[in-house]
Amino acid sequence: MIQCRIILIKLGHIVRIRVLETSTIISTAIKLHYITDLNSYVLDEEGSLLQRQELVQLPLFMHETRDAAFKTLSTMRENQVYILHNEWDLQFFGYALRGNGVKWCILLGPFYEKAPDFFKISREHHLSRTESEELRNVANKISILTGEKIKSFTSVLQQFRSLMEKTAPVVIDYSHKQERNVSQTTKEEINQIELVELRYKIEKDFVRAVETGNKKQALQLINSNNLLFSFAERFPNQPIRRVKNNLIVLNTLLRTAARKGQVASILVHRISEDYALKIEQVDQLGMLYQIEDQMIGDYCDLVQSHSLKQYSIIIQKVIEHITSYYDQQINIENLAEQNEINVSHLSRKFKQETGYTITGFHQMLRINQAKFLLETENLSIEDISWMVGYDDPSYFTRVFKKETGMTPTQFRK
Repeated sequence: MIQCRIILIKLGHIVRIRVLETSTIISTAIKLHYITDLNSYVLDEEGSLLQRQELVQLPLFMHETRDAAFKTLSTMRENQVYILHNEWDLQFFGYALRGNGVKWCILLGPFYEKAPDFFKISREHHLSRTESEELRNVANKISILTGEKIKSFTSVLQQFRSLMEKTAPVVIDYSHKQERNVSQTTKEEINQIELVELRYKIEKDFVRAVETGNKKQALQLINSNNLLFSFAERFPNQPIRRVKNNLIVLNTLLRTAARKGQVASILVHRISEDYALKIEQVDQLGMLYQIEDQMIGDYCDLVQSHSLKQYSIIIQKVIEHITSYYDQQINIENLAEQNEINVSHLSRKFKQETGYTITGFHQMLRINQAKFLLETENLSIEDISWMVGYDDPSYFTRVFKKETGMTPTQFRK
């Protein structure tokens, strides 16, 4: 049990009261986490973190802004709800209370009040393109709260002391229980063991199918109609939460299978993050079942189109490096040195195995990413140019037209 740092008092019952109250405050903060779907933090008056419950983890380059919010909390007036705003456009709810001479501080967030301008924030904070993409991935998981929700959460936080009171619903059991004999129980246990073993066998075959990009077999083994993996006994009264949990596990399984299929880690990370976000955003069972089948198909397609298995180990490493840092300049001499190979031999080997020069492959990845952004994001040509690694939008437009036969604007239309 986490305890506040307090001055030990000889009267033992006073110490126990403080520990008990700390425990109650922490459990109440966790309640708020589940009510609001926001990260929750409990701190003492010195700003030391006692407990945290996080749905969203801020990247390392943003930790200072969270820590600054922690410091601000210690100066807040008690029994008053505050909204803390920072230079990243992130906001937090803050609340302080005192009991038995000790001050506790509660922080909920981050959240947005409106969709952030990623390009503007990235430029203002001089983020690298990798950091900018990381910011976008994290920001897509952060809730955007309406004015009404902000007011509602403020009211709930203002009732923090009332939430600390232990209340429990009255449970009425009106089921007709029947006695079960020992032989029936044993038989059910045997059936359960066989069921678990069957699930693991199918799961193993499923991972192998995805690893080889066999979409047809993967969907035959596990799909939204397969009741063997419905786990209806879990969260029986919360079917949406149950299906979401199953999809989260499936996403992890698919990610592992794709990596076994020798897909570059950055590509696996992107599809995994995309589906993690989709799973949490959807609140309809029908759409969640559609996501399940779509996710399996997309991972198999990814393995089919991006598996590096046909390449030698050295070329696999080079492709993975270029794919991970496509938005940065590529130094062929450094690549050769890292792989302990002659520059000319590396260039020749890369061309033989991929059909591209290293520079041509790098450019192809940039243009493909630009196509994706033009089709899916409402960003300016200048923003997209910068995001895929071109500092000069005019040069980007010339390269794009050379590769596709049309300008970025024409491609978008």
